[in-house]
Amino acid sequence: MLKTVDAQRFIVIIALLSITLVSLLFSKPFSHYISIVSIIVTIIIIIAFTIQKHSKSYQQSEFTREKMMRNLAFDLLGLFLALSVAIFAGRVAGEYFGNIAGLWIGLLAGFAGGFLAAWAVRSVWGRLVMTRI
Repeated sequence: MLKTVDAQRFIVIIALLSITLVSLLFSKPFSHYISIVSIIVTIIIIIAFTIQKHSKSYQQSEFTREKMMRNLAFDLLGLFLALSVAIFAGRVAGEYFGNIAGLWIGLLAGFAGGFLAAWAVRSVWGRLVMTRI
């Protein structure tokens, strides 16, 4: 059974996804603007959920304030690095392969670039940051 916070997150994600898909299907002239707004809203939600997760850990006395801020900074840095790499890889692949095929290959390249960047940040972070108990 989902916790109430997880259920709320799931409902928000499904609602945003549904609104975005319906609006993209039925209003072609505004699809570019809808896509930009959707990406911005999604990034804001991801940042809010990340901050909420770290502040909840801090409030439950799992971490000190300094450790919470450091972990939050690393998570946000990794998030922005993964997003930047995904956007760059998707754009390059999309431009290379054209309109129709470029969309799908650009999405795949974006996912691959994002996952690769997230893996790189996680492995580098594990080597650079020593945790003390």
